[in-house]
Amino acid sequence: YQLVNNYGPTENTVVATSGIINPDQGTLPIGTAIANTRFYIMGSLYDLSPPGVPGELVIAGKGLARGYWNLPEETEKSFVPDPFYPGERMYRTGDLVKWTEDGELIYLGRKDHQVNIRGFRIELSEIEAQLLALAEVKEAVVTTVKDASEQDALAAYVITDEETADLKESLKRTLPDYMVPSWIIKLDQLPMTANGKVDLKALPAPDMEANQTAYEAPRDEVETLLCGIWEDVLGVSQVGIHDHFFFLGGDSIKGIQMASRLTQAGWKIDMKLLFQYPTIAELRPYIEEA
Repeated sequence: YQLVNNYGPTENTVVATSGIINPDQGTLPIGTAIANTRFYIMGSLYDLSPPGVPGELVIAGKGLARGYWNLPEETEKSFVPDPFYPGERMYRTGDLVKWTEDGELIYLGRKDHQVNIRGFRIELSEIEAQLLALAEVKEAVVTTVKDASEQDALAAYVITDEETADLKESLKRTLPDYMVPSWIIKLDQLPMTANGKVDLKALPAPDMEANQTAYEAPRDEVETLLCGIWEDVLGVSQVGIHDHFFFLGGDSIKGIQMASRLTQAGWKIDMKLLFQYPTIAELRPYIEEA
């Protein structure tokens, strides 16, 4: 078997680079450009980065989108003229990469304030804006942390007199579930750097047990089956019907494993339902016998 790693933003028909993963390589490259696609690594716009030096990945070629629908300013900012192919454009991905000695790309992270959580691209500033729109919140900052299973998760740090559970419920009314922080932590003040910016490294780690709900046992055959599968897939000792799949360390890959196990047992599930109903109690009514 061979494992192929594909990379690409939606703005370039999803796949722009592809490469075979070598388990002995020690790194996880995203490969090289696919046919009819070319890319540049730029330290600044129109300034190419040499091998080994991080830079922004910029993509051009036949797969490029025309722009963003009804967003001319965003289109102008992200889709810029290609100086090497007059009359053509290229797309600034915002992703930081560098060349390997073999001419492949290593993905390093995001250049801006955007993060990837469970396969969703999220602008942290959008969550901060929704928190600050609440009259009870005086200051707020959102960042990523590692959860109990070492997966990236969202944590919000706020200055407020409001209960954090109430803040989370307010966010659920304005944001999709994947953008609601796993933890909302109240602080007396946000730590600041000498430059007057929030010192993200000085923020306290969230309490990993804060999201645990009171255990409630399964009520029927399907819930019992689901609890057992979740325990195996997520590597936890006990799952109740109100435990949140993603707060327990789940992700899209583990969701596929869970759905496969359920299918083998004679039941089926539409994967998108797991994102809409991430607890067994919520999910149970939508599972049908195969």
